[in-house]
Amino acid sequence: MKRDETICAISTPPGEAGIGIVRISGESSYPILKAVFRPKRRVRHFKSHRFYLGNIVDPTTKKIIDEVMVVYMRAPKTYTREDIVEIHSHGGYFIQQKILSLIIDQGARLAEPGEFTKRAFLNGRIDLLQAESVLALIQSESEKELECALAQLDGKLSKKISQIKDLIKNALALVEAEIDFPEEDVDVNPKEIIGILKEADRNISYLLDSYSAGRMIKEGHLVLIVGRTNVGKSSLLNEIVLKERAIVTPLPGTTRDLIEDVIRVNGIKVRIVDTAGIRDPRDVVEKEGIERVRKKIPEADLILWVIDGSQRITEEDLRIYGEIKDREVIGVVNKIDLEQRIDLNFFKEKDIPFVRTCALTGEGVEELKNLIYDRLHSKSPKKERLVITSLRHKNALEKARECIKKALTGIEDGVPEEFTAFELREALNTIGEILGEVFNDEILEEIFSRFCIGK
Repeated sequence: MKRDETICAISTPPGEAGIGIVRISGESSYPILKAVFRPKRRVRHFKSHRFYLGNIVDPTTKKIIDEVMVVYMRAPKTYTREDIVEIHSHGGYFIQQKILSLIIDQGARLAEPGEFTKRAFLNGRIDLLQAESVLALIQSESEKELECALAQLDGKLSKKISQIKDLIKNALALVEAEIDFPEEDVDVNPKEIIGILKEADRNISYLLDSYSAGRMIKEGHLVLIVGRTNVGKSSLLNEIVLKERAIVTPLPGTTRDLIEDVIRVNGIKVRIVDTAGIRDPRDVVEKEGIERVRKKIPEADLILWVIDGSQRITEEDLRIYGEIKDREVIGVVNKIDLEQRIDLNFFKEKDIPFVRTCALTGEGVEELKNLIYDRLHSKSPKKERLVITSLRHKNALEKARECIKKALTGIEDGVPEEFTAFELREALNTIGEILGEVFNDEILEEIFSRFCIGK
């Protein structure tokens, strides 16, 4: 990427829409604007951060391409800290492509994925953690994801990481004072260094403890639909997600594999999975499907245990309950449109919350969703709780904590200060990778390649 080049891209999704936006960033943005845009009223100099109405015109043929609104934003008060021009045209595919082609003819080049945000990072407007939060913001699928991404974009997590970095830096300064001035009367108390490092360790542990909740926010809570064959699990999945997601037949054992969909329940992201009916398998394929269910059970945040309400609880039902009883369970008494033979006292005796449903008509499904929300809401982090959602951040924090622990052990064992200083510098570099103070091209490529071209 050459930062002295002017870049351009369509920043809105392809297809027909009321408005489409073409964005330009770089030092040639203003000359390009003057070359292709003709305002309705004569303008000598375009003022920054002000919209102008006019036409995009082909400079060669003088042909009008579209009536548009444009805004010129002068550096450094822009997203990239470079001159930026945005052209708000009608949202047709051909119009936007034609405008983009004119801009490229004037000397700009097509932006790489995420290059606008990469320039914002390289020009110091945001740190690398905030740059990643831009992508998280765009990809948010629930209220919790949005809140988390906004908190990171606002710099709250960066501030916490910076506080940890400052603690390590302070401890390193004290250690290096002992190394650099061994003959001077430098009064450095090892207990002071230990106290600073333990505070840094506590702060890192606080963030690492949040990763499980952060992962739930990003990936969604895992909810399994479990039960024996032919109790209506697939019908229940279809009714919950409001579409024909699973094949439903009167034949038992139709579902052979895990079928997953994502829903939002009152702002909480839920990955809901229909599973193969658990029983003695009839063939190799069914056996594999049942094994996959059993492997998935320990990962589940919540299990919907589906029972046929038109029958008494069977030995098969009880065997299934034995496999899931250590997890969070909601009983789903299905087929309430039929004559009921089930003894509901079983759920009361086991202290299992339950809902009565008819997956064919949808009766009781909204009540079930509300109960799912109640059970999962307590697992979600509080709004004010800072969380990490990135595996990259988690790995870096774990590495930094390991370096701090080695430094603490070294101080307590009386090893030479040079070894302690080495570990603390490693910890600082690792923390710097999170914020982008220390980076390489591979890290940037991995992060920004996941962005769309227009962002």
